[in-house]
Amino acid sequence: MNMTGKCVLVTGASKGIGAEAARVFAAAGANVALIARNGEAIADLAGEIGPRAIAIPCDVSRFWEVAAAVEACHTAFGQLDVLINNAGVIAPIATLSETDPEEWGHTIDVNLKGVFNGMRAALPGMIARGAGTILTVSSGAAHNALEGWSAYCTSKAGAAMLTRCADLEARPAGVRVMGLSPGTVATDMQR
Repeated sequence: MNMTGKCVLVTGASKGIGAEAARVFAAAGANVALIARNGEAIADLAGEIGPRAIAIPCDVSRFWEVAAAVEACHTAFGQLDVLINNAGVIAPIATLSETDPEEWGHTIDVNLKGVFNGMRAALPGMIARGAGTILTVSSGAAHNALEGWSAYCTSKAGAAMLTRCADLEARPAGVRVMGLSPGTVATDMQR
């Protein structure tokens, strides 16, 4: 895979799947933009990767922060070619009758609204150029109910449908939008 000259923005890049994806794309020659709430972790990763990486502290649940990150890609690298919607949270794990409504809503804000925010910020530029790829990291939980995991399952199911809607709308303009379910991965979040 040769990604020389391409720009890849990875959400949730501070650890786990996001950090490893950034390393793989950089090894393939891509410029990478790393976004996560943990600014120190993404700065360390950007330092590891080298001059083709930028670290942008960002909370994906806030559209204006994601839009600013996409704009930073355009400023630093000329355009955004690939968006990896990877940021996610798993908590709260509790039955519906006992879960904290604020925690439940936070999961929706990150796992679903964060995916929307990334798509909404990236799609106009990609559609205008007639090229681009958006990859949303999904989960088997998008298709199977798990006791105590209503927030996670609901958010992943919503993100899966949002991905399908975005592909239907953007594919005619030359933009691919797809989901990838990696299966159970031994990340800090999963543990």
